[in-house]
Amino acid sequence: MNDEIVDLMRDVLDHEIVDCNDVPCGMADDLELLGGPGSTLVVAAILVGTGAWSRRLPWFLPRLAQAALGRNVTRIPWAEVAVTGDRLKLKSTAKDLGLNTGDVEVERWFKRARR
Repeated sequence: MNDEIVDLMRDVLDHEIVDCNDVPCGMADDLELLGGPGSTLVVAAILVGTGAWSRRLPWFLPRLAQAALGRNVTRIPWAEVAVTGDRLKLKSTAKDLGLNTGDVEVERWFKRARR
């Protein structure tokens, strides 16, 4: 990713993520920032999954969402982001980054249902 200035709220959070093959693989649910008081904040990773977005819910809902949908969080290193804008395009495939786990689970359910 180049050194341009990125507005994290406008250009990253809640945007669709696509892999290098333009396969949709989730939404940017949260961000991992590094830095302490008085230092510059740096984006370390994008977080995707129920465990990431459920923390943004009102106080009583995160546990319910996580109990029903799981607590999974996939961490995408910021260095994997190629382009920001309407969508976040990644440098690698969804499979390489572990973003296809939900699809694998759904596929397994469908195979069991067909038996």
